Amino acid sequence: MIKIRHKLYSMTLIAALALILSACNSAGSDPSSQSSSGTGSVAVLLTDAPIDDFDQFMLTVTEISLLGDDGAVSLFSGNETIDLLDLKSHSDLFSLASGIPAGSYYKVRMRVSNPQLIRLDMNGNIETTESPEMGGNGKLDLNPRGEIVVTPGVTIALQVDLDIAKSIHLIQNGKGEYRFRPVVFIDVLTEKISGKLVRVSGYVDDIESDRFELCQHLDSISDYEHDEDQDRDERCIEVFTANTTSYFDELGDVVPMPSLQENDVITVLGYYRDLSGRYLGLDAEVVEMAAADHFQSYLGTIDSINTDNATFVLRDQNDVLTEVLFYPESKAYSMSGEAMELDELTLGMNIKVEGVYDLLAEQLKAAVIFVEPASSLVTQLVGSLLTLHDDLTGFNLTGNPSDVCVTVDENTVIYLLTIENDSFSSEQVGFSDLLPGQHLEAYGAFNLTGCFLAESVLLENL
Repeated sequence: MIKIRHKLYSMTLIAALALILSACNSAGSDPSSQSSSGTGSVAVLLTDAPIDDFDQFMLTVTEISLLGDDGAVSLFSGNETIDLLDLKSHSDLFSLASGIPAGSYYKVRMRVSNPQLIRLDMNGNIETTESPEMGGNGKLDLNPRGEIVVTPGVTIALQVDLDIAKSIHLIQNGKGEYRFRPVVFIDVLTEKISGKLVRVSGYVDDIESDRFELCQHLDSISDYEHDEDQDRDERCIEVFTANTTSYFDELGDVVPMPSLQENDVITVLGYYRDLSGRYLGLDAEVVEMAAADHFQSYLGTIDSINTDNATFVLRDQNDVLTEVLFYPESKAYSMSGEAMELDELTLGMNIKVEGVYDLLAEQLKAAVIFVEPASSLVTQLVGSLLTLHDDLTGFNLTGNPSDVCVTVDENTVIYLLTIENDSFSSEQVGFSDLLPGQHLEAYGAFNLTGCFLAESVLLENL
């Protein structure tokens, strides 16, 4: 069993980011305040949505904390610079904090700094860097629609998703300057909400036939509560394997289920597993028998496919062609984490391939393939709310050249973005908070009736 062994989960397991929180209900418990007895643990998984035009978005995170009636409780404190655009295909475990007082929390506070948008040239060197304007002094107060409940002896996982495509705006001042207005979503992961694939690297420990622990050393053990049976120098999660788990060695070749040895350094890509207890778990999809940065990522469009020899050609943005070899054991997923079949890959798809390049064979051996959504699927509408529909299923938006009918359903999320008291706040609100005359943005797609079905609506009070 993974012993979430540690005294200080402040250390990050690799960088990745994104943020805001929604309701959390832990089975079998109903604590009403932070004063509830006992402590639990909170894991923060950071991820991002795809964006065009830029290759990297670097952001420094210095603090993540939960706010409740009794004050703030730290989930992370440090200085971690991360590339959010590296997270569009998966989540990374950013922090895992123990000793969190049980009870209900109503806000997440983050402090971030130094946002940088970077374009790379064909050799991977920095071509241009933009430093977007950021309001609120980098303090982000993120208000969930409901409470976040920490239960004694239980680990909960928060998937924090910073949507860069909605967060970066070109300021219309003729100077080509950008503004960073964080748009953040969050899921409290459960059996019903598994989230994106999660990537974790570390060393192997406590091996059993269908599971093992994946651990990382901690740099510090100060300032965190702990249990007496927790080790002081490491933290571990429990990884579950199955006959569908794929294994790749450091050369990128498929291997049968290897005989793992303790202290082997590996990287696991898998789905969060709700263990309904004090443990954090993953169901392993892919195991790379190497450290996190050994398997490289290649981005591009499928230019041709040869099913006879299980290869396709990847064309990148600079028209450089790379032959990709895929195995029956190679895995394919959508960017949202849904499993796909390899025969679903078609010409023209934009993909991200993770693997090892074979210099002798002059081909990339693919372990994992992520398929990007077609950019035309999501459209942005900007305007002012004209009138609400009588049946409360939508509203009319003033547009150019004409007004647009916008509909909402139970899956539509509406956020109010505000700058106040030198901080930026993001709060999920309801349809009843929409009022005629409000300026807003709607993201979604037109349906067969000619109306625009909104997947998200943003209100600004900036």
